[in-house]
Amino acid sequence: MLISLDDVPKHTEMEVGLKAWNLSKVKATGARVPFTVIIPSDVISQLMSESGIRHDIFKLSRIVMDSDSPEKAFELEKEIRSKINSLSIPEDLLDGIMDTIAGNVEKMIVARPSPYASELVDGDLKGRMGVWYDEPTKKGIVRSIQRVLGGSFSLRAIARMMDLGVYPEDLDLAIMIQKVIFPRSSGIAICCPARRRNEILVESTWGSMNGVPKDRFRISMDLMEVVESELSEKKVKLVPSPQGIREVEVPHHLWMEPSVKGGEIEEIARTSSDLSLILGTPTLMEWIIQEGTDVLFVIQAHKEPERPPVKPLERKVMNWLEERREVREIKEEKLKEVVKEVELSGRPGKVAPREVEVSPVALVASKIYVRYPVELPRGLVDGRIVEVDELSRLGPGDHIVILRDSSNIGDLGEVKVLVEADNPKEAKEKLFSIAASSPSSEFLIYLGKAELVLMSDELSDIYDGAVLPVDLEGFSAALSIASRFDHLMVDLKEEVPSVDLVREALSAGVEGFLLGVESVEGQVRVIHRAEMRHLLEKLRYLELLLSEWGELGA
Repeated sequence: MLISLDDVPKHTEMEVGLKAWNLSKVKATGARVPFTVIIPSDVISQLMSESGIRHDIFKLSRIVMDSDSPEKAFELEKEIRSKINSLSIPEDLLDGIMDTIAGNVEKMIVARPSPYASELVDGDLKGRMGVWYDEPTKKGIVRSIQRVLGGSFSLRAIARMMDLGVYPEDLDLAIMIQKVIFPRSSGIAICCPARRRNEILVESTWGSMNGVPKDRFRISMDLMEVVESELSEKKVKLVPSPQGIREVEVPHHLWMEPSVKGGEIEEIARTSSDLSLILGTPTLMEWIIQEGTDVLFVIQAHKEPERPPVKPLERKVMNWLEERREVREIKEEKLKEVVKEVELSGRPGKVAPREVEVSPVALVASKIYVRYPVELPRGLVDGRIVEVDELSRLGPGDHIVILRDSSNIGDLGEVKVLVEADNPKEAKEKLFSIAASSPSSEFLIYLGKAELVLMSDELSDIYDGAVLPVDLEGFSAALSIASRFDHLMVDLKEEVPSVDLVREALSAGVEGFLLGVESVEGQVRVIHRAEMRHLLEKLRYLELLLSEWGELGA
């Protein structure tokens, strides 16, 4: 079922994809490559076909081709992502991957797509298909497969494929699971004697290369010496983490230092030159120098084609995405204007991060939970929102504990445990793994994704309640669906919502709110005003009923 990098030559390009095919050639030269195992395209194809995702991709590609309206395309793309994010991965496949990476991967995996179609060359889809970093666990592998599939069949990737003459539903896609090499430095090397006057171009930076300033070196292929160098100021670097690439500050004394040494530049250039003899020219090689060991790894290499320009279908999708971005920006600006207008009317816009003074007139009836370490008057707040390791700092109270990892938490006591999950399956697994160890806790599910909201009926049978983020797309519809939970609260984050939105939430049965740090006072006042309006509506309705009953009695 799985294919090792050493066994790739025994298989077809269709089975392993172009990236894995080329990486096996790199390894055959003796260059160091990360430990890699390949999930072949027929396994991925079967998963997608059995779940109906392949057919949905077919429908989406035809919408991209035939429609001038993006609404259907965005709706179906969202549906496909939802299906992919809840895609069940066979247990025997997960066991096989875990057995294979045992002893070979210690800290982190990275999953990379390896596509193949006869009309494609390696590099044609660069920038359209993403990678995913995660932990070397079964859950991490599941998330990695799901995220890579989701990124490989985005609207823009589908449009690009069709512009190149590839039907996306027929794409053979393998997935490479690799050991993450933590980079001290990384970059690319381009070997193209014809274009570069018998020179190799090396670009490098601290950490991972992805949109950060980089150094450039031109190396003579004859002498393997630097003939020209250009250093950039590198104040930050990117490093991999289970949450993706994160930004880290570079020590001041390294800002203008070259990110590779003289001997390393020569090794990179020689490796690039050797690979060009096998892959052809121009050759593009991506490399990493490992943190702490100064060992050079080749991440991937391929013959760099004359990359096709953006064509009509991809341009159309790019315009759709730009229009949607502009709409979002307009909405954000309107929200800022509303907040500003209220601020000008006398309400402070921000509060101190710890102690907050709230006028007694703003006392609310709804349950109120504030993020630690904000302090509010004892009579106003029902509890704090804390991470698991912060709970010990607080006294007794009806606190909400955010649970991101369910391993070895022990008994948390009489608190509300807020479970975060990426899909319904994970939501169930997390609850079942912790409920026994913390029997006196009340469990809430965080409905941060549309697919979790849509599963409210099923999740409400096992969870005591739910929390709905105020910035979730389609918030009003989500409110209606999530009202099936016995207890429902809204996470306001740092937003100061409109009075009407909070009143709508109260009308739907929301019993409490999670508040931010910077916007606490403004949020409390809006909740208070919304409660007053909601109460007045109820009183007027009651008055109308009494009046009608009086007339009937007469």
